[in-house]
Amino acid sequence: MTDINRTACTFSRPALNANTLKLIAVLAMVLDHAATVFLADTAPAALFFHAVGQIAAPIMCFFVAEGYAYTSNLKKYLLRLFIAAVISHVPYALCFKFTVWEFWYVTGVLWGLFLGLLAVTLWKRLRAPVWVRLLLLGLCCLLAYPANWNYIAVLWIFGFAVFRESPKKQWAFFGLVTLLYVLQYFVYGSTLPVWLRPFVLLCVPLLLCYNHTLGRRSKVLQWGYYLFYPAHLLVLTLLREFFTRL
Repeated sequence: MTDINRTACTFSRPALNANTLKLIAVLAMVLDHAATVFLADTAPAALFFHAVGQIAAPIMCFFVAEGYAYTSNLKKYLLRLFIAAVISHVPYALCFKFTVWEFWYVTGVLWGLFLGLLAVTLWKRLRAPVWVRLLLLGLCCLLAYPANWNYIAVLWIFGFAVFRESPKKQWAFFGLVTLLYVLQYFVYGSTLPVWLRPFVLLCVPLLLCYNHTLGRRSKVLQWGYYLFYPAHLLVLTLLREFFTRL
């Protein structure tokens, strides 16, 4: 066997644990949000950071689905996400200059993540006809409308969880929902160009490197990922106010 063939045979993609992938998602999210707060939408740097930021939501959705599969206490998991979503509402509204009390109009992504987990729970654990569970899935999507990433997050979580044992179906469903996300632009519009949306697909090679291990376990990390979301929004808000007053 030649050296080239031997190298080809031993090459393998890098193995990334859950904590590493979550950290990548968090960093991408911070860049995306910082660009929104501090840069003009059309600035080249802003477009670059928004493109990178597209990977954050699908990675988060993937690990909500993984959390459903691995959690030892589903009720506590749902409660953690719900509490984090409630805590995050005011920081999200302040950071992006929305009216705080209009929570039915706009709120942060954690509300969509909570409803995605709830939709999976109802689908898998409720003993009811398929049409009833489909109605409940639709209701979760409807309730997610105010959230950043709205029902797209709900459907991504649903697909990652329900088709977890069939990667082909899992990624096919992800692709269909991503197509729906792109088409949303032509219905709702956006201040950002439509060509940014397909950049969510950059999450695929990263998630294919997932080695199905968590990494370091601790309560700090468990809550840290949830609480970092409102915390970084508050920091961005304070920094914007500081620089505005200079």
